[in-house]
Amino acid sequence: MTQSPSKRGLIYILIWLFVFELIILAFTESYKYYENFYSPGLSYRTFLTIMAKNFEILYTGNLFWLTVFLISAVAIMNILLHVRKVSESSIKVLLLFSIITVILMIITVLIPHGSSSNGSNISVLPKGFKSISLCLFGLFYIFLMVSLCVVSFSALMKLYIFRSIWITILLIIIGYSVVFLFAYNYKDDYKILMQNKKRFEAGTVLGAAVWGGNRPSPVLRERINKGYELYSYGIIKYIILTGGGSPGEMTEADVSKKELLKKGVEEKNIFVENKSNSTLEQIHYLNSNQYKKNYWKEIVIISDNFHLLRTKQICKFFGVNAYTVSSDTPLSTESNFNFCVKESFAVILFWLFGIG
Repeated sequence: MTQSPSKRGLIYILIWLFVFELIILAFTESYKYYENFYSPGLSYRTFLTIMAKNFEILYTGNLFWLTVFLISAVAIMNILLHVRKVSESSIKVLLLFSIITVILMIITVLIPHGSSSNGSNISVLPKGFKSISLCLFGLFYIFLMVSLCVVSFSALMKLYIFRSIWITILLIIIGYSVVFLFAYNYKDDYKILMQNKKRFEAGTVLGAAVWGGNRPSPVLRERINKGYELYSYGIIKYIILTGGGSPGEMTEADVSKKELLKKGVEEKNIFVENKSNSTLEQIHYLNSNQYKKNYWKEIVIISDNFHLLRTKQICKFFGVNAYTVSSDTPLSTESNFNFCVKESFAVILFWLFGIG
């Protein structure tokens, strides 16, 4: 039977929605690699080669976006099969949502990179603006997936906005809660290292705040102490210190080096990286300047326990086989809870977009 003009219009919209899903899949799967492997002067052909080499389908962020795409694609196909019954106004609303999502994607792409240790451009926009844009993009895209499912599987094949909103909120709460529980209950590898007497070429002490007078904060001091403990037991041969600093004060890495020299660690066994401003930049340095260049197969990362899940995931993304060891920084239940709330959000942002 010949389709009416209005139904043909709906078919065109549904075809657009499928193409839109393909575009978003390509964007979300490549964006995290673009953020972390692309640099000025690098050709896009070379970047695509690097991405293909580092792409891992089982990586959490990749699996998430692929799953969302497949669910959306199935919903679109089902709507196409029953296009005669579908609500025209609902499909037009979905079209509007897709356009908003594309606009948010374009805004995100146009926002310059923040300053970093890997050669990115300096952004003149407020810190965190890119993260906010990405979060809005992600929320709209997930909401669109839910809305497609609501239209596809509802009896009247129409969009119920409030139902879509509540399902979206429920999914986000469940997903966040799962990540939070993983962060809160994270177990490091200290006992494994001690019981098996494993030996590593190097351990990395991640930077933390420096106090007035170029003194390590209690958090940094405990990380330094744990690094020295592993060194003194012979578990690690070299200690890599990371972390930049503010103008007029010693960097986090240099303060850590000063403390280790006091403890008797030979200077030749200490490596210093003193320009990074984030965990991501520190692991990026570790991967590019130490791990790969020295052909290491395993390494130890030392930080606070609440910080180790994200650190482990960043290492996994870069292909760094890392064992994690927690410092002995004492934290109240409330402080640990608050830190894990922030870290869980940071883990999700890194999984989905490769930023952090």
